[in-house]
Formats: sequence, structure tokens, C-alpha cells
Amino acid sequence: MAYRILVVEDDAHMREGIQDILETHGYEVWTASDGAEGLQMLEALIPDLILSDITMPTMDGYSFYEAVRRNPHWTLVPFIFLTARGDRADIRQGKRLGVDDYLTKPFETEDLLTAVEARLKRMAEVRAATETEKDELRKAILDALPHELRTPLTYIKGYTSLLLQDTAFMKPEIVHEALEAIHSGSDRISSLVEDFVFLITLDVGEVAATVETARETVDLRIILRTLVSDYQQQAADHQVTIKLDLDSPPPLVEAYPPYIANALGRLLDNAIKFSQREGGQVTIRAWTEGGEVYVAVKDTGIGLPAAEIPKIFERFYQVDRARMEQQGVGLGLPIALGIVEAHGGRIVVESQVGVGSTFTVILPARQPGGEQTAAVPCYGATHA
Repeated sequence: MAYRILVVEDDAHMREGIQDILETHGYEVWTASDGAEGLQMLEALIPDLILSDITMPTMDGYSFYEAVRRNPHWTLVPFIFLTARGDRADIRQGKRLGVDDYLTKPFETEDLLTAVEARLKRMAEVRAATETEKDELRKAILDALPHELRTPLTYIKGYTSLLLQDTAFMKPEIVHEALEAIHSGSDRISSLVEDFVFLITLDVGEVAATVETARETVDLRIILRTLVSDYQQQAADHQVTIKLDLDSPPPLVEAYPPYIANALGRLLDNAIKFSQREGGQVTIRAWTEGGEVYVAVKDTGIGLPAAEIPKIFERFYQVDRARMEQQGVGLGLPIALGIVEAHGGRIVVESQVGVGSTFTVILPARQPGGEQTAAVPCYGATHA
């Protein structure tokens, strides 16, 4: 199938010349005399590449380009500007807008074909990479989601069927056990749904917007103490102890407390899950250094191979899923990173197999002269 190219040029001779060259070399060519007509053409077809003059009546090349890029269906279509030779202002403006390439008129046939072929090749590479990423994401979801849904649903269905029998002859402890299992299963599904919804809020920029408008001065010691209290029972169930090490002066940041508690809670939850049982320890340390606040969550767990560390913040990725049965679908760390980045921070990971891992959140410290520390409610382990 031939590549389709849209040529937008108000000079009829130039337009027809470009069309002849491209059609001679096997391309399917559509033409328009200005940007407005070009947009009408795009409503009927999505080309593989757009060639557009800059100086045109009705709608010039700049306005046409901006209109094209505003439409999500046309965002990835390569765009080449045609400009008069030596007009550096056109070239600079095109670069500011982000145009893929430009050709100066008059140009040689070989220059036109080379530019077109290069952009089409790059487009094909991007599409192939995108398809590969989609396939990998689809496989990761299919690996994780069915089990994560089936397990709690099995509990809910089984125990509901049990309770639908004549409960008058059931021992109270059996009824209580059934209700606890149903509650646990529903919580697990609810948490999964909340994570998916939170991912959407991250992707559409709502988390960043909330951080920008609702941030306040936060003493992280308050949030960390609350989190440790919230996770004590989970740690005890895993026979893991939690140690809290807080430096003075207090680590102050500008943050939206529920979100930053969410992120730190996910790191603490992760550390407990992967700590060695019977004697494992999770250490949380917070301190201020060089204009930044550090919160390090260290575990004595299984550790991570160096090759795995760059992948662990990918959505739906879990280390050695086939061998290690894990609850969750691999969204905790990506969500934690998204929250931290929305606060202008980053997460650094250090790990050694068989020894443990340290996840360090680094956030900008509150600048001197800011508002006084706000009274922070006890934001606990709620994830979303």
C-alpha cells in the first residue's frame, strides 16, 4: 500500500510539481491550496505525512500546523514546512512550534524525496515501537489482572453461597469467618478499582493540578508516624518490625498531604511485603539536606537484580511474577512515582539481591520564609 501524502501549497505550479514528483515515486498524493482546505481534507483522510507551505491565504502554515497538532488523531502525522530560501525567521518559528522538518524553496527533487523518506521511516519506527509497547502492556495486564480478580471473587462467591444456606444451623464463628472473607475480597477488588481510577487522574493531569492548588507546608514526621501506626498490624502479621528514624530539624515540604501519604504508604506496604519473614525489619528515615527532603524506606528483603530496577516503575510489571506469587497487579510503584513527580520530586532505588532494598523519595524542601507549618490531619494508609 502506497504512503499517502497531503501537500498544502497555494502556488499551483509548485503544488503540481511536488505532486508529479511524489506520484512518480509511488506515493499517493492529495493536495490543498491553503490550510483551511487542508483541514477539510484531513476530515476525510489521515495521511502518512503532510507537506505544507507557510505563506498562504485564508489560513497560513503556522495556523494550519497548530490546528493539526490540536487534534489527537493527527498528532503523530509527520509535518514538513516549505519555506523560502534564506528566511531564517520561518525556520526559527517552525522549530519553536516543533515541526518535524523543513525544506527551503526552490529545492532539488532529491532533497524532497530524502526528507519525505526520512520522515516516513521515522514514523514507521515510532509506530512499530508503539505497537510493541501495547503488546507488552496487554500481556502484562493479562498476566496480572485475571488472577487478581478471580482470587477475591472466588472467596466472595464461595462464602456467599455458604451463607445463602440455612444460617440458623451454622455456628456463629463460621458465619463470622465467611463475612470476613467476603469483606476482605471486596476490599481487594475495591483497591484495584481505586488504583485504576487514580492512574487516570494521574494521566489527565488532575493529580498535578490538585497538588498545585491545594499544597501546604507539611511536616513529614506527622505523616510518617501515622503510616507506621496504620501498618503495624500488617508488619506484625509478616513478623516484621518497623523502625522510624527522624532527624531534626523537621523535614518540611510543600505538598498535598493525602497524596504524599498515599505515595509513602505504598513504599512502606511494598517494604513489608518483601521483607524476610521472622525477623525482617523495615527502617524509615527522614532528613533534610542541601535544600531537599529525603525519606528512605529500607527493607531486609529479597532485593532486586540490577537489571530489574529500571523496570519496576513500569505499570503492571512485577519482578519474576511466574515464580513469586504476589498480590497486586504492579501499580503501586508507578502510582507512587507519579505522585512524587507531581510534587517535583523523584525516587531513587538501591538494592542488593538477598540483602534488601532502599527506596528514597527526594522532594524539594520548603524554602525559608514560607508559611508556618500547617496542622496536618492524620492521613493514613488509604491508597487513593
